[in-house]
Amino acid sequence: MEAAVQCSVVIPTYNAAHLISDQLSALMNQEGAPPFEVIVADNGSTDDLEGVLDAWRPRLRLRHVDASRRRGVSAARNVGIEHAATDRILLCDADDVVSALWVGALHSGLDDHPLVSGPSETASLSGPSATWIPISSQTKGLFQTWSVRTYGLVGSTGIRREFWEKVGGYDETFPAGAEEIDFAWRAWDLGFRFGYAPDALLHYRIRTDLRGVLRQQLNSGRGSTTLYAKFRPQEVRPKSPLRRLHHEAMLLKQFPWRGDGDARRQWLCVMAFETGKLLEARKLRTPAP
Repeated sequence: MEAAVQCSVVIPTYNAAHLISDQLSALMNQEGAPPFEVIVADNGSTDDLEGVLDAWRPRLRLRHVDASRRRGVSAARNVGIEHAATDRILLCDADDVVSALWVGALHSGLDDHPLVSGPSETASLSGPSATWIPISSQTKGLFQTWSVRTYGLVGSTGIRREFWEKVGGYDETFPAGAEEIDFAWRAWDLGFRFGYAPDALLHYRIRTDLRGVLRQQLNSGRGSTTLYAKFRPQEVRPKSPLRRLHHEAMLLKQFPWRGDGDARRQWLCVMAFETGKLLEARKLRTPAP
């Protein structure tokens, strides 16, 4: 008789059949982990996800659930958590790879914290990060936003169900990339803090194509304005129209005419982020931070 599962790993996915096997293989080879189930929350994939999962069912306690009621990774995460058989939920993504101690480290971290996350690195899956990509190649410790509020990568998070319910789940209306900060800030306002599990290393896959990185930075800029509009943190003062105009003019002036391709790509990333902030500010009729 199989031992009862003690935690649930939720993987939101959309058309990632070509990548998810690496993640499932990593989960199959966990060391010192308690019995766990894996829930693949499918956000309406049109690829051969079911065929790929069939090959893994004999090796993992695996469930494939329909999470297509609303498009977006936050909706898929929420549906996956709703279907979890346990009150300890571990979140990861289909295109990343968790380390061998990941499940055990996050599960243990939930003994003392309602939320827990760990370090990440990008070289294993993406190669050495280009200097123009605005993502650190390795992180240790929790991330910090404008204020002292900290958060962990949502693709490497452990959470107790009762706290997920108290916080209200992941906001399915938030721009992609900001939903994890929004959740952490709402948890912070309720008195819940992230713990840190140093052994829960995540091998994180980053975008390396210019179009993908620019889209990501545009969404990050949108998320930054959305966060400001929702929380209005006291330490953030939006620029006046005159200061905003001056700021944008300075950015345009800083175009690296004599720089190499990486310098120009880096400038484009900055401009995509700023453009995202301004577009969302116009949509929400709020100042941009």
